[in-house]
Amino acid sequence: MKKLYKTALLAALGLGSMVTAQAAAYNGDLIVGFTTSSGSDVIYDLGAESSLVNGETWDLSSLLSGYNLNNVNWGVIGDQSISGTRYAWTTTDDITANTVPNTAAWGNLNQATASIYQNFGTAGAGQSLSIDSTDANSWNTQTLKPSLNTDYVNAYENPNVQGVTSDSLYSMIANGSAPTLLGNFTLDGGSNLTFNEVPEPATYGMLAEAGFLIFSLRNQLRRKQA
Repeated sequence: MKKLYKTALLAALGLGSMVTAQAAAYNGDLIVGFTTSSGSDVIYDLGAESSLVNGETWDLSSLLSGYNLNNVNWGVIGDQSISGTRYAWTTTDDITANTVPNTAAWGNLNQATASIYQNFGTAGAGQSLSIDSTDANSWNTQTLKPSLNTDYVNAYENPNVQGVTSDSLYSMIANGSAPTLLGNFTLDGGSNLTFNEVPEPATYGMLAEAGFLIFSLRNQLRRKQA
């Protein structure tokens, strides 16, 4: 009897079939966001920073078909605590990314990133969402036109560039150390996003030595032909 009464009461209140919306918990992945500050923003999960592959390309044409790519603002952000070390990753509209001075600052940007990510229905690489650009947790509001001090651009910085161009990706540790340049994301006119690594210093040295060797051999060949 009590069970029947409870069921009838829930039905009368319209609660019997109510489903609670589940927000995705942020998993430390890199996310890329696109906005023109009107209409809807697009946000896409690129996967873990550690899984980036040189030359990797994401075809986002189905997600960006409604955009004039020349006007779109876009950028990549992410952060994760790994074995107690707090990392942050960001592209930047500046010459280089800002440092993350301490764990408190990292916590602020992590909270802002998690606020953006909660709009995903499911966490994981390849997931995407569309959200009104005026929403409190849209890419536009969080990274470009903030309404709160806790929004990402105020908690850390603006990760965006505009149009069909490249955006440098930096890695930071939350101890005030200098950012490390990891590579570049490039958006082309076909809505393809590509990541290219920056060669390590040792590689630059090898390239310089190879160039010097080629230069020397060319000069020797010219002298023999003279």
